[in-house]
Amino acid sequence: MYKLRNYQERTLTELYDWLNRHPDGNPVVDACVGAGKSIIIAEFCRRAIEQYPQTRIVMCVASKELCQQNLDKLRAIWPEAPAGVCSAALGQKDVESQIIFATIGSIAKRAHELGTVNLLVVDECHNVNTDNAGMYRTFISQLKEFGSPYLCTIGFTGTPFRGDGVWLWQGKDPLFKGTATRVSMDELLEQGYLAPLVIDTETPETIDTSNVKVAGGDYVIKDLEGAVIDPAIIKSTVDDMFKRGTERKKWLVFCVTIAHAQAVLDEINHRGKIKASIVTSKTRASLRDAILLDYKLPHEHPDGIDCLVNVACLTTGFDAPETDLIALLRPTKSPVLYVQIAGRGMRIADGKKDCLWLDYTSTTRDLGPVNLIKGRNKQNSTTEQGAPFKYCPDCGNPNPIHLDECQECGAFMPSDSKDPHGFKAGQAMPLHGFQAPPEEWFDVQQIGYYKHPGKNGKPPTMRIDYFYSELEEPISEWKCFEHEGFALRMGCQWWTDHMPHADVPFTVDEALETIHDPSQGAIALPTRIMCQRDPQGKFMQVKKYQYGNTPTMPKVISYMPSNAGNLIPF
Repeated sequence: MYKLRNYQERTLTELYDWLNRHPDGNPVVDACVGAGKSIIIAEFCRRAIEQYPQTRIVMCVASKELCQQNLDKLRAIWPEAPAGVCSAALGQKDVESQIIFATIGSIAKRAHELGTVNLLVVDECHNVNTDNAGMYRTFISQLKEFGSPYLCTIGFTGTPFRGDGVWLWQGKDPLFKGTATRVSMDELLEQGYLAPLVIDTETPETIDTSNVKVAGGDYVIKDLEGAVIDPAIIKSTVDDMFKRGTERKKWLVFCVTIAHAQAVLDEINHRGKIKASIVTSKTRASLRDAILLDYKLPHEHPDGIDCLVNVACLTTGFDAPETDLIALLRPTKSPVLYVQIAGRGMRIADGKKDCLWLDYTSTTRDLGPVNLIKGRNKQNSTTEQGAPFKYCPDCGNPNPIHLDECQECGAFMPSDSKDPHGFKAGQAMPLHGFQAPPEEWFDVQQIGYYKHPGKNGKPPTMRIDYFYSELEEPISEWKCFEHEGFALRMGCQWWTDHMPHADVPFTVDEALETIHDPSQGAIALPTRIMCQRDPQGKFMQVKKYQYGNTPTMPKVISYMPSNAGNLIPF
């Protein structure tokens, strides 16, 4: 049997508790990216039918990718589940199974064929209209009309607010009643279930939106295109992406329009250093599927795509955990879009420590850290019975006016509660409280090159020691010429940068002999190195080099293969 993570078990317990306290139903489960919503949904379906065998469930989403993903998780957890699919995009139109996984576009007009439905589960429920309009609301009304008067709707999302920031259960005629439970980014970051977003010093802003019109809470796309589709801006941003993304394996680039995305892709392909492709609303379905599969291939795979440029296609329902660089070339004022884009880089994968966040807009500065984004309250109002109430400043749930502690989340509610946004614009860090260790510059006094034996049958490496103080241990890095894949690629790149006049060596011995051979030219010596300590504080990683002739150039020492153990200056 599949074992849930502790927070997933807690989520289900709190959801059932909420439903017991609120018999009229319709809660929201606020679960951030990486929480495993599809697993929680699958286990909820299994337990609901286990407890009440006649329960009928419809799980509804907007895209075929999410529909298939959620169905796959149900079958993994519960192989014998009585489930079917109603999705034209997936080639099935089942309206009779006890559990139906559906895309809203395929099932919206088939409420009269479904009979009784007890539970409607809506994934990415921020797509449901607040007022009684749109496909979801029409579908729900028709379900109640055609045999499901006691329907309970449960929404799942990591952004339980609308584009204007107002919570989903506030405003005119909302469908949902409040949050039943929450899984936050901070919780998953602390437990290692999310990869943090990091910045490489300060990413320069190159896109000026000061003259771009705003409508409906975000920039007007037509006007925004004029601000971003400038050859000089595109070249500058792509130059910077290649400069900062050298060690990153999977790049995801967000653009404004198809023309903008194509121009960015052309500039990336012009360099010929990385295999890139594009996905937009105009990409035919079969080609899109093939491109996404190639992007998800390992970095070392010959058919793999390592850079994917897109326009509003890969914000929800796209799961590629290996993504370790996000380039934001699409300015936005929408907190929903901002959180969704950031989430594409926060899933964990083997060998992945973090995701490089390159924001070439003012979005991060304007909206603040992603993990502090939350909804905002409408003005306090009254219930249908006229009793006054107030919204919790933390979770947004309604409470009787006399309470000074939220009955749902326990947060303190002062009588003069203000707008709940817990951040101020102007913070450039994409995460609050999870910043990467600081970067430090060191003046190099001596540099040592020598052969470092491999362990457990692995090939040897060339170890480089940078001595910056007579009293401290050197900062070291290892270059691989006898390995394969990414390690070899990085070793070759280092050699090309430091010995451009000599062929890349095949072995460590050949590398050291070339460094010692005056006829091969002198190796470039960094006078300073910029380093960053790993999150566990165990070692320093060399991030950048600074060169130049100075009165105190580093002294070079080396262990030659023929003089094992002897330190030889030259």
